[in-house]
Amino acid sequence: MSELTVPETECLSDHRRASSIMNKKSHKKKKRRGRNDGRNKENIIEAGSEDGKEAEAESEAKPKKELCYEIKHSDVMGRYIAATKDIKPGEVIIEAPALAVGPCSGCALICLGCYRELDEGNLTKCTGCKWPLCSSKCFGVGRYTGHSTYECDTLKSVPPDYSRLEDLKDSYQALMPLRCLLLKKADPDKWAAVSAMEAHNSVRRERGDIFPMNDRNVVQRLKSWNLEYDEDEVHTVCGILEVNAFEVGGTGANARALYDAAFLLAHDCTPSTTHTDAERAPARTLTVRAAVPHAPGDIITLCYAYTLQGTLRRREHLRLSKFFECACKRCSDPTELGTYASAFRCPRCSGRVLSSAPLTAAAPWQCENCPYEMPAVAVQILIKKLTDEFEQIDANDVQGFENFLTKYRNVLQDSHYLCLSAKHSLSQLYGKVTDYMIHEMPEEKLHRKVEICRDLMKVFDLIEPGYSRLRGITLYELHAPLMVLTTRDFERNAISKENLRNRLKEIVSYLTQSALILSFEPRHTPEGLMASAASDALRKIKTWEQIIGKIS
Repeated sequence: MSELTVPETECLSDHRRASSIMNKKSHKKKKRRGRNDGRNKENIIEAGSEDGKEAEAESEAKPKKELCYEIKHSDVMGRYIAATKDIKPGEVIIEAPALAVGPCSGCALICLGCYRELDEGNLTKCTGCKWPLCSSKCFGVGRYTGHSTYECDTLKSVPPDYSRLEDLKDSYQALMPLRCLLLKKADPDKWAAVSAMEAHNSVRRERGDIFPMNDRNVVQRLKSWNLEYDEDEVHTVCGILEVNAFEVGGTGANARALYDAAFLLAHDCTPSTTHTDAERAPARTLTVRAAVPHAPGDIITLCYAYTLQGTLRRREHLRLSKFFECACKRCSDPTELGTYASAFRCPRCSGRVLSSAPLTAAAPWQCENCPYEMPAVAVQILIKKLTDEFEQIDANDVQGFENFLTKYRNVLQDSHYLCLSAKHSLSQLYGKVTDYMIHEMPEEKLHRKVEICRDLMKVFDLIEPGYSRLRGITLYELHAPLMVLTTRDFERNAISKENLRNRLKEIVSYLTQSALILSFEPRHTPEGLMASAASDALRKIKTWEQIIGKIS
């Protein structure tokens, strides 16, 4: 059966090439808070720049697309968008050039052009303002989506003090608000679009913590730089960013951006769209696509929180950072749409312990099968303890994640979000790290990877249905151990031809879905590389047809 080593080896090689992809401990999803209706011209880069000319030509060459949505209003949601026609999964709903892009609040030392984290001992200083860059040839230098010439001119009078790196990092918190404020003169159209966004000033002021923090980190910093801006206007810009900004960029990027129209997308903890940003494109265009079918009148949604968290954590995040109490279908359901993503295991009967009223944080938690009850404060303490312990696990520690799952198997339901996060990490680590490379893994570990991926898919099908990034990645991860197990069974004559054909059909199905979903990601991103690897694996798997006949 030596001829079968060719497809196996080549498919596994593709898996290893895509392996660098998702070995991050943090599975934070990009914040979905804003978008665009195409009002802003993509050619506004820098006056007279080559990038600007290319973008202008591209913009003129593109025919204007008829909108598939309309802006509506409700007393509860404010402005939102709804479909005006049938929208298929994968169909583009919004393509929006960025209005402004800048560093995330609280980021490390990063390049002001591309937002990549910098080694403090090895960085380039901008020849104009002396602020940090990754190199003088950074693609973001001279672009309004990076370190623009007007920002450079503004910062020339306040060169950073590299002997006080912590203060330099703190100063980054003022840069994104400054970039927005600079648009007033540099690009009034973009400034008008930014100004039209909601800042929730009254709600934020009542909180008592946000305004003092912004005053200290932004307002006073701009004053120390001798930049005269109205304090209320600065606070409003800070609010606009807090409410509407997206986290953008791939692995290692620390950026946030504002997009017109997209900021109108309503929130739902089970989003109906997915989105990507063109990191290296001059206008850093955001593309919002339908993840599931939409009918006319359907509200078009995204999730402002991380879907792989429980209701308590999601609602807390939304309340503190987005200033509203989520009451979506998932948050309102103690079972979280049947996923039981927040459920504990009852110490008396092993049943599920769920919130008695998930929209009330102080409500007690009760077992479904017996009288056992936990007060809300005990739940909060337990979640904090387990979360703190989980976050101490090294990002590449396979055994650490497995030990966590074993240690708390009698405390957490298998589908609890902390277990799902551990499994999400394991799904990407098995087959890709030392001692666990896919071609070296024993069958026990291969079956474990299959089990983990299937567990994840059951949940993703409910909380991130359709063409979601998490589903695309997990489908790719699922195909690899199945391929190895199938090949090994065939080579030792432990599988019939019919069974082999059925297994390969299943693998082809997973690869086809993965390649399609991830094909919407930019090619240079880890997800884009995974899409390419999935497509390559599909082509190479056709070699099996020489032995067993047509698969599909």
